[in-house]
Amino acid sequence: MLCSRSSALQGARRAAVIALALAAGGCVSRAAPAPEPVGTPRPPVTVPAPGARAGWFGFWVPDGPAARVLSLQVQESDEDEPPDAEPPARAPAPGATPAEADEERRYVVLPGVELAPAVEQKVAELASAYFRRTGKELVVTSGTRDPARQAEAMHELFRHGADVLGLYKDKTAAREIKSAYEDGRSAEHPPEAMIAALERVIRAQIDRGVFISAHLREGAVDIRNRDMTPAEKRAFLEGVDEVGGVFALEESRPPHYHLQID
Repeated sequence: MLCSRSSALQGARRAAVIALALAAGGCVSRAAPAPEPVGTPRPPVTVPAPGARAGWFGFWVPDGPAARVLSLQVQESDEDEPPDAEPPARAPAPGATPAEADEERRYVVLPGVELAPAVEQKVAELASAYFRRTGKELVVTSGTRDPARQAEAMHELFRHGADVLGLYKDKTAAREIKSAYEDGRSAEHPPEAMIAALERVIRAQIDRGVFISAHLREGAVDIRNRDMTPAEKRAFLEGVDEVGGVFALEESRPPHYHLQID
């Protein structure tokens, strides 16, 4: 009975050592040296210097000649790595104000498009509001126009069959320009001649103080929307309401938002 209890105790010790070894990581085993006779002097215990590589830790299990020592290998640990650093902040452009430095430009202006300072400020505010909602930038397709550019733009509207009279508030001025376009088409004039005829009408209107479009007075801008989803269009119009001082009109030929800046 006593032997059985002794064997059970030894088995429990071995199981505890094995569990400890496996829990600590990879382990290896090697034969244990024979127990030292009683009274044999032991070598002094040396303490490793800070940062030195850890050695082997031996666990002795007194189980006769078949005893094994399970050794846990403790890997050398490096210094703790610093936490991931945030990406460096972009340096502001030379001469930029603090407000401009805090907010990146969230819109693209197509080549040849000019924006008046007041209009560009509104576009920047609207682009920021749109980017916060969608993560996308706006594309400005048209800005301030002279009579020649206005004539080209209206020629495109006529050519694509747009409801020009419905687009412009001044119906009388719109009819005059449309009449010039229809006369040129009836005479089968080339596009260049038709655009020149529209420009002459627009210049004559400006001389009378009539501006068919706010683009002629640096008060309008066009934003591309052909690649906007319905959700993105809603986000754009929400941005228009947020910014204020902007009237948006969606035009389909070609697809864009015409913005009237107060």
